[in-house]
Amino acid sequence: MAEKKNKKPRTIWMKKGSYKHLLDVLNGIRRELHELRRTVRYVVMGMQHQLSFDKDYIASIVCRDEVDQAILEMLRNSPAEGLLPRDIASEVHDGTTPWNVTQRIRRMNQKLDTHIGQQVAEKRGLRWCLTSFLDLSWTEEELPDM
Repeated sequence: MAEKKNKKPRTIWMKKGSYKHLLDVLNGIRRELHELRRTVRYVVMGMQHQLSFDKDYIASIVCRDEVDQAILEMLRNSPAEGLLPRDIASEVHDGTTPWNVTQRIRRMNQKLDTHIGQQVAEKRGLRWCLTSFLDLSWTEEELPDM
């Protein structure tokens, strides 16, 4: 009787195909990254009363360009009842429409919400104004050190 030849075991990427295997590895990394982001967000939300977020950090998270920064500055200097999107758009002078202003604010809210669980601005009727979180964090920054 002839002896059987020992077969060389195939690796997982040879069985599934290298492309499918790489996609599985990439999707696993994405899942782990998503879980880490969620964990960091929960930690930040739990320690929020002990953490202070300065203006530069928040601007680096939410602002994509100088138009976003101008919108934030206008909202910061706005009265308590807030500003209409058309007033903000008329001050920006970048061809920005009121609809663009609203979409930019919503995008900034979403970005900050995914990072630290807070929002940049809130609606009061038809007007936009800064949230109390952002107001508080920016006024704490201006206080002189003693």
